[in-house]
Amino acid sequence: MSVALESSARGPLSVESAGGTNRRRAARMNSPVAPNVSLEELSIAQRTSGLLLGPWKNYLLPARVWQRLMASSPSPLLAESFLRPGGWRSMELMYANAEPLDWLDRQALRDDPMSKASRNRLRIVTARLASLIAGYAAEAPVTVLGVGAGPGRHVQTSIVDSGVDPRRVTAHLFDLNDDAFEHGRALSRRLGIEGRVHFRQGGAWRTIGETLPDTAVQIVKLVGIVENLNDAEFLELLGALSKIMVPGATLVTHGLVDPHGGARFRARVFHFRHRQRTARKMQDLLLFAGFRPSECVTEPIGIYPILTAVLP
Repeated sequence: MSVALESSARGPLSVESAGGTNRRRAARMNSPVAPNVSLEELSIAQRTSGLLLGPWKNYLLPARVWQRLMASSPSPLLAESFLRPGGWRSMELMYANAEPLDWLDRQALRDDPMSKASRNRLRIVTARLASLIAGYAAEAPVTVLGVGAGPGRHVQTSIVDSGVDPRRVTAHLFDLNDDAFEHGRALSRRLGIEGRVHFRQGGAWRTIGETLPDTAVQIVKLVGIVENLNDAEFLELLGALSKIMVPGATLVTHGLVDPHGGARFRARVFHFRHRQRTARKMQDLLLFAGFRPSECVTEPIGIYPILTAVLP
């Protein structure tokens, strides 16, 4: 499926009234115009399989039966999901989407709605970031900040995809843990942008002001972190970020919903839970923190509403 990113049902919110060059630039780049992105959908067979297996996965078979069954698979994704569910290694395996090793591996990689939705999110966010980088770089050097970045695949790929001279882009990628950084540095070397990407360990809302005291950020990416924060923590993070973002800067983030009923299975079998937030809930939190939501698109699987917001 190939779709263009569309504005939300609530409509793009104008940032023009705030005035100023940065605000007008942000309004221009946050219009509902974006490159076409090829996205995955669930086939009829996959939807039917999900409906048939759902009751067995969520209620009828004990969790320990599923755990034993999945532990018997050679699937790297299932093995990683038992060790570090939802971690960066699991995400990298979903993104790579290698040839499945058995039926269970195929279910996890190719048929599971969350895996498909995660790849869709990667493509949409990367395209959005690339467009933003190109827009801001047309007028000045660009600083991008990623929080909960892991190895930084979204930001690093978007720098290359933007077509902008990497010397005009600086990326700061924060994560609480540094175990993904070597993987991220290897990716930087492969992409030829290693001098432009800086990995930094720490909780952004507690350390960012100290770590980047004189940095003016135009683009912020919050992907794969918000679903791990409660509302108060999310608002605290937005407040800290707003202090280093220039007027007219843009934030890209997402919500999470469970239209296919997979959350119960992940909690039962992998002890893995996410905080769910609809697009409307995310928009309300962004507005409360002083941001102006300008665009929202939900990828075709229906799990991730992806939002763009501007700091007036």
